[in-house]
Amino acid sequence: MTPPPDSSPDASSGRVKLLGLETSSPLFSVAVSDGPAILACEQVQGQGRPSALLTDLIEQALEKAGFPLSGLDGLAISIGPGSFTGLRVGVMTIKALAWALQKPALPVSSLEVIAWNLQRGASNVHPFLDARKGNVYMAHFQRSGDGSLERLSADELLRPEQALQRINLPAVLAGDGLRRYATQVAAMDLRGVELAPEDLWIPRADRLCQIAHSRWPAGIVDDPHRLVPQYLYTQESDITGR
Repeated sequence: MTPPPDSSPDASSGRVKLLGLETSSPLFSVAVSDGPAILACEQVQGQGRPSALLTDLIEQALEKAGFPLSGLDGLAISIGPGSFTGLRVGVMTIKALAWALQKPALPVSSLEVIAWNLQRGASNVHPFLDARKGNVYMAHFQRSGDGSLERLSADELLRPEQALQRINLPAVLAGDGLRRYATQVAAMDLRGVELAPEDLWIPRADRLCQIAHSRWPAGIVDDPHRLVPQYLYTQESDITGR
């Protein structure tokens, strides 16, 4: 049996080197961080051959960061919800890298990655993603005085009307569900609701690395063998890629 990866890089120095992959949206991104510093973040539209595109992005990001795969302390992966095809590719890539390098991996919700885009604004943060089939993915985070985020709900699959009724005011919403369900959003009482600009709707690998770095000292990592995409639909085969 292959031994589990070493999950004890020294985070006490604040210099943990991480590779993060974000493939839950149509825009794939890869970032490399050294401690709190983002050394590289590369992105590309994920159509065509997603595995090859992701491999190229990893190579580009590592080259820009200036160190090899073997120099990494760990890996981070956005596990969804989101594009089923993209998530499968991202998770399989991280699992392969984690076992080959014998490095730990940290899974993070793509909704939390979006929430980290929203550093300013209302205290309640609600990612609001189009889930197709007339549904949205949503979660509730609350920003504290120091800017950190606390999760107050699980990631959920909801009808847009249900999701909008669960918003805690004052709130900021972000995600492509705002475009897909613009009619429902416009029909609600928007007092106390801020709609984030579109450039903050997409989860990004640099934010993913920031989340991973913030958790690494606590040892919140996972066995790569157990990593799976987060599908909130019970029959993922019913939904095509985004």
